Amino acid sequence: MVPVFDRRKLRPLILALAIALCAFQLTTCTGMWLLDPLIVRATHVGLVLSMLFLWRSSNRALRKNPRPEPAWSFLFDILMIAMSAGAAAYIITNFSYIQDRMPHIDELTAWDLFWGAGLIIAILEATRRVAGLALVIVSGIALLYAFFGHLLPGSMGHLYLAPNQIIESLYLLNDGIWGSSIGASATIIYVFILFGALLEKTNMASVFLELACLVTRNAKGGPAKAAIFGSALFGSVSGSAAANVYATGTFTIPLMKRVGYRPEFSGAVEAVASSGGLIMPPVMGSIAFVMAEYTGISYLSICKAALLPAVLYYLSLFTMIHFEALRHGLGGTPSDLIPELRSIKRKLYYLAPLALLIVLMIAGRSIIFSALLACAAVVALSFLSPETRLTPARFLAAMENAAANLLMIAACCACVGIVIGVVTMTGFGFSFVNLMGSLAQVHIGIFLLVLAGTCVIFGMGLPSLPAYILVATFGAPALVQAGVPVLAAHLFVMYFAISSGITPPVCLVAYAGAAIADAPPMKTGFTAFKLGIAAFIVPFIFIFEPALLLMGDWATILQAVFTAVLGVVCLASSMQGWLFTESSPAERVMMFVAGIVLVYPGLLTDLIGFGTASLVFFIQIARKKRLCAA
Repeated sequence: MVPVFDRRKLRPLILALAIALCAFQLTTCTGMWLLDPLIVRATHVGLVLSMLFLWRSSNRALRKNPRPEPAWSFLFDILMIAMSAGAAAYIITNFSYIQDRMPHIDELTAWDLFWGAGLIIAILEATRRVAGLALVIVSGIALLYAFFGHLLPGSMGHLYLAPNQIIESLYLLNDGIWGSSIGASATIIYVFILFGALLEKTNMASVFLELACLVTRNAKGGPAKAAIFGSALFGSVSGSAAANVYATGTFTIPLMKRVGYRPEFSGAVEAVASSGGLIMPPVMGSIAFVMAEYTGISYLSICKAALLPAVLYYLSLFTMIHFEALRHGLGGTPSDLIPELRSIKRKLYYLAPLALLIVLMIAGRSIIFSALLACAAVVALSFLSPETRLTPARFLAAMENAAANLLMIAACCACVGIVIGVVTMTGFGFSFVNLMGSLAQVHIGIFLLVLAGTCVIFGMGLPSLPAYILVATFGAPALVQAGVPVLAAHLFVMYFAISSGITPPVCLVAYAGAAIADAPPMKTGFTAFKLGIAAFIVPFIFIFEPALLLMGDWATILQAVFTAVLGVVCLASSMQGWLFTESSPAERVMMFVAGIVLVYPGLLTDLIGFGTASLVFFIQIARKKRLCAA
């Protein structure tokens, strides 16, 4: 008989590690414990990977349905824990040696090579368990390029790198595993994940969805519109589109199906709404804060620039939902699910921590300070009501939830560090920028299409923040060299990295919605792609016309806002085939053209778009009158 082991028995140990991680992160982030960033990052990686290998089985079926498993599989987990914790401990205990050695001159010891290679393997395996093969394949290709890229001809090759040079760059220097991506995970990201976990476990996050249901109570297709507001608010704080789908979709998707929306449409709406939370200021799933660090542009400027594109994204989704409801004659939110106004008013103070976070950021306080104070506000306000009171059990659950949500992000950040380290040591970034620069000189449109496709591919299967960090490493510099403003360049690559979650065939966020809706995954994916069409069009427009980023004189900005809003409605009409009644194929094409040229600011394009949309408008009005008369 094969010996078996039940991983569920490890929960007390996992909880102890989650508490240790929380205590370590809070004491280092607040400055109570002053440590060198390298030690903080190494401790962070050691704790997270150890927890991950205890928590997540290598067998995907066992992760979905935990049960006893063969003991030999857990022995492999013990080996991975030993490699992860040992490699982190080696950095911490040999910190002085690492700081004093001369990079690329001093020889590596056998222990340097052993622990470096072991940690790389452990990170790849950890990423495979929590995020699938997409990023592992990218990292594997990057490592192959580091080892064998010198054999490639022309500018895409690089000088020969010995194996010990590669391990040194990735493990002992700050350009690889211990770089800015894991640095963000060990500071900003954890604090915001904890903030979201505290909101969830105190039930203070419930006000987001209740407000959404109240606002959309009389609207056509109310539950779908409630999903937009609830997912936008919660998704911006949670930082994970897929997690947001499971958090809010378990409530909104059955509601959408209940009032008559098709299952694939219901799952797609939640996927698109959840993804939009990551581009919606002020939090943007923590991306805004990391972007501010990367670009040197103020947080407030980033929020201002990101606001209109995000509004257009949600307006497009809202309008398509509305047209779908009109087409099928769907009603509003069921009355038994609409909260009383008096009840909502009593809960409005639940929004105070989020408001405090925004106010502090606008006032110029540091990102970490603002987030920590917002966490403290959640804890303090929770005691005002028995419903939200943060009991010891809830606090432990919040720490466990924060650790669970961090596992994927931290593992992916460490894996992205491998890719960034290879890009840095081989000079691939410069080669890519030069190649894309040459393509931009041939045709700017082709250049943008290729770059957008590249960002979608690199973002597949990744949480939003690691995806942004990865594409910002090579994609944003290529745009900047082509003459695009820095902020527009970063927003462009961010949009397409995040849009990968709703882009078939690897549309993991849409698949999460399909799982809850019990709908065909690929059909849900293509529906989500259609519903999120604004995310694929608007970035191209603001590259050419910064007015969509609220840059320029107010007259131009106001014109851009008005015509862009009208253009998005035209696009939604084209996608859904409905305006006042069923649209003919020719009318759908005309509305699509009108939408594109109206979103692009400019007097000539606005006149063409307005004229085309007006023609369809009058045709539809006349047809509807004939149908009503009949």
